[in-house]
Amino acid sequence: MQIPRRRFIKFITFGTATSVVAGKLWRRDVLAYCIPAPNDPVKDGVFQVRISDYPALSQDFGSVRLGINPMNHDDYPNGSFHPFLINRDDMGNFYVLDCECRHQGCSVPTFDADPTQMKIRCPCHGSSYGIDGAINEGPSTEPLYNYPFEFDGNDTLTIRIPCWGFDVKAAVLPGGPNSRIRLDFNAFHNATYEVKFREQLTGPWTPASFATTPTGPADQTSITTFAGDTSLYLDRTTATGFYALAIKLTEV
Repeated sequence: MQIPRRRFIKFITFGTATSVVAGKLWRRDVLAYCIPAPNDPVKDGVFQVRISDYPALSQDFGSVRLGINPMNHDDYPNGSFHPFLINRDDMGNFYVLDCECRHQGCSVPTFDADPTQMKIRCPCHGSSYGIDGAINEGPSTEPLYNYPFEFDGNDTLTIRIPCWGFDVKAAVLPGGPNSRIRLDFNAFHNATYEVKFREQLTGPWTPASFATTPTGPADQTSITTFAGDTSLYLDRTTATGFYALAIKLTEV
């Protein structure tokens, strides 16, 4: 039995409203969601990272750098957002740090665990920071910004990053029971997006192909965008389901 369109649209809207930030960590998809910050229209990106996906984070003084924008050769991001660091000290404590140097905005690299270094050193002007982001040497006079997170004590960090969240609106185009779905969102500059689908709320997410025009072939699995309003078009293959628009998160 076909579910009425009104209920179908409700399901689609729910799916895109609650699963709109995602990333690819190694070969595993990590889905997450965005929520509004209190009394603020800017949305936070809230997502989970498995420690076991990154061998460095199982070791003392391990460090990884993740982001949604590629890096330029001048150590600035080619897009709107600096990457972030996840560091682990020798007591098993984790730190999640914004990579933007507080001096002139270069992106700092991972923590250097060489015994002669033991610091995060800005490649542009030499400012250095401890594994927790505290300032060690100038010219910077401020520590790296710490992002709030929770560790479940086992394998998962739940991280909140301001401004990385975004809204997605979904609509079924007119034209019959198998009409296409349109996903509308405001894209970040030079970020790569994918679409995920699952038929049931508790089912696994799978990649979904899409078109970038209402009548074009739905043969794309990812898109790297300029900033601005963007629409993607998907062919309906089931009567019900959930779609999530995912930002690709990678080591940079």
